[in-house]
Amino acid sequence: MEVSLEIVARDITSLKEDAEKSRSYPSINCINIPDMLRFSIRSWDACATVKAVLGSATPLIPHLRARDFSLSEPFPLADFFRKNGINRVLVIAGDPLPGESGKDGKSDTIGLIKKIKAEMPEMEIYAGFDPYRTNIRYELDYLTAKEEAGATGFMSQPFFDLRLLELYAEYLEGKTVYWGTAPVLGKSSKHYWESRNRAIFPRSFMPDLIWNITFARQALDYCKHNNFNLYLMPMKTDINIYLSGIWPPE
Repeated sequence: MEVSLEIVARDITSLKEDAEKSRSYPSINCINIPDMLRFSIRSWDACATVKAVLGSATPLIPHLRARDFSLSEPFPLADFFRKNGINRVLVIAGDPLPGESGKDGKSDTIGLIKKIKAEMPEMEIYAGFDPYRTNIRYELDYLTAKEEAGATGFMSQPFFDLRLLELYAEYLEGKTVYWGTAPVLGKSSKHYWESRNRAIFPRSFMPDLIWNITFARQALDYCKHNNFNLYLMPMKTDINIYLSGIWPPE
């Protein structure tokens, strides 16, 4: 199984520091980097920086915002990816920029997946998976369409309830899936996930580190025993504190 750690590229210094921290956890064997436009470093450039720290053995997965790419022009990152040995990407729609419409036709996720696969057949393309988007049937049909377009597998938004994860997992058995989990610390953070992402929390949820680490360990155990991968998103949480709770020092 693979355990992918998300590292946010806020700046070069913190990016290198977080990449170096991941070395202390042998179970982390993949790094993915979101493309966050409020920071100056694009995800693919950040991957090149992380590669210089971790070497070529660790798979790197930059996130690509579909709305940032034209479907009528050659894929502009093909040469960069080949030169830097990046052979995996995660394609998401991407939030519209301020002033942009969310329905402007740019966020063609399936179109970008098809385009990259046609121009870079060697690329492993992962598609975003949002269990809270609408309903289970819609999301499963959307995942099937992404797979038919050329997606190798899926990387999910964070789950906070193992029962919901298990429900989706029953339908995605045999697929390559990275099930996401992220620490949610504080009532305001929980409210954000519920209002912005429509996330579902169990009644037992507690917005503290103990509950979140316990849940991450439960998700890790589930993935180990059911041939899935795990995707950890510490976000604003200290990576060492979070990861050392999941894998305590011996």
